Amino acid sequence: MPKFSFSVPQALGKEEAKKQLKAYIEKSREFYAKQMGEVTEDWSTWDANSSYSFNFTTFGFKIGGVMTVGDKDVRVDGDLPFAAMMFKGKVEEGFRDMVNRALS
Repeated sequence: MPKFSFSVPQALGKEEAKKQLKAYIEKSREFYAKQMGEVTEDWSTWDANSSYSFNFTTFGFKIGGVMTVGDKDVRVDGDLPFAAMMFKGKVEEGFRDMVNRALS
């Protein structure tokens, strides 16, 4: 399965970045509910490891990954189905924009 991976610098500090990201993700889930199906999330390691696992289906493609908040950056690592490879740049751009908006 093809992978995507990137990081976004952050200067808010780990706890503030986590707070803003979680709030933004929860709002986004409601806003994009019609475009996303089969959403599964795992927040169980958010407090201990600052990581959040996600899976969802959009436009027939299943996308999954992990977002990890560090002291100086937010890293997103994910998987795409082969059929979605032509959209890899768009998927990365969408996640990057979401992280940047959440942190601003």
